[in-house]
Amino acid sequence: MTFDAWKSDFLVRSEFPAALADLLTHISAPEKADATQAEARKTLKQYLDLTVSDTRIAKGQALIAGMDFAPITHRHDVDPALLLAIWGMETNFGAVLGDVPVFSALATLAAAGRRRAMFEDQLMAAAEMVARGIDPNTMIGSWAGAMGHTQFMPRSWIRFAESTGPDLPDLTGRPADALLSSAAYLSAHGARSDQPWGTMVQLPDGLDLRAARHAPAQSLGNWGFETDLPDGMYRLIVPAGVGGPAFLVSATYDAVLAYNHADAYALAVCHLADRINGAAAWNCGWPADGRGLSLDEMKALQARLTELGFDTQGADGFTGPNTVKAIEAYQLAQGLPVDGFAGMALYDRLCG
Repeated sequence: MTFDAWKSDFLVRSEFPAALADLLTHISAPEKADATQAEARKTLKQYLDLTVSDTRIAKGQALIAGMDFAPITHRHDVDPALLLAIWGMETNFGAVLGDVPVFSALATLAAAGRRRAMFEDQLMAAAEMVARGIDPNTMIGSWAGAMGHTQFMPRSWIRFAESTGPDLPDLTGRPADALLSSAAYLSAHGARSDQPWGTMVQLPDGLDLRAARHAPAQSLGNWGFETDLPDGMYRLIVPAGVGGPAFLVSATYDAVLAYNHADAYALAVCHLADRINGAAAWNCGWPADGRGLSLDEMKALQARLTELGFDTQGADGFTGPNTVKAIEAYQLAQGLPVDGFAGMALYDRLCG
């Protein structure tokens, strides 16, 4: 479907305001950025090295020492370092707020079709922001349509944006509003200051990896790992595959994951928060993969899995739940560790 065809169809079947229709224009940046986003194309180690930098840690430590977080934590029980980590990850503490018109970004991505329903919903939320008094000409942000110091999508603005003053929230002009709003978001999704996000653990020999990865959150006693975590409910993730580190994660981690649904992002935020709070860098083994899969390589892997009878429900180049299920089924059939991970080793095995 062409952009113009999508736009005409969207305006007919939705209640998008006709007065804002001229804001729905096509631009090339969002589609290009979507295909190359770092969370999907770099290895976990590469992504962490890029995002949890010494410079970013030092900046976060200076901010946590110099800012008064009491007005925020009085409203929402969230670790200030976690808020600073999101701020640092999203805009490098306000240095890079983005220069893309939000309506154009959302319209371009909706027309592209990969996540059409989501971006159309964001367009409706953006229109609601205008109805509440936000000037559409000030709605400038990232290629994905996120705005402000902590990069809120329009629907998140509608649900969670809060103001430190008597006027409308200003997540671009007032960093305090952005941090307060992010605290509201994380708190609503289950984050608590007394519940650490999780920790790295050593997988025992003979563990049924597939069952453990799909198990619901359980108490520490049920997991049996030696950790310093407080009592609580945790689940297991192995985000870099069986050759990489494993983590027990809590509801606080899942709140960060809701902010950006990529384990690489959530782990980077949580590790950056720990480093801001004075923790040491992770010292662990990493898979031998020198890089992540490109868009074309991921498409080829999906096509090959489907050809072998492990249907990925399409080959779009992104590792979604259908692709993970297909990889798990293939690994199970081959007697391999079932980690559901799409890396170079699996690509070389099937497509090399």
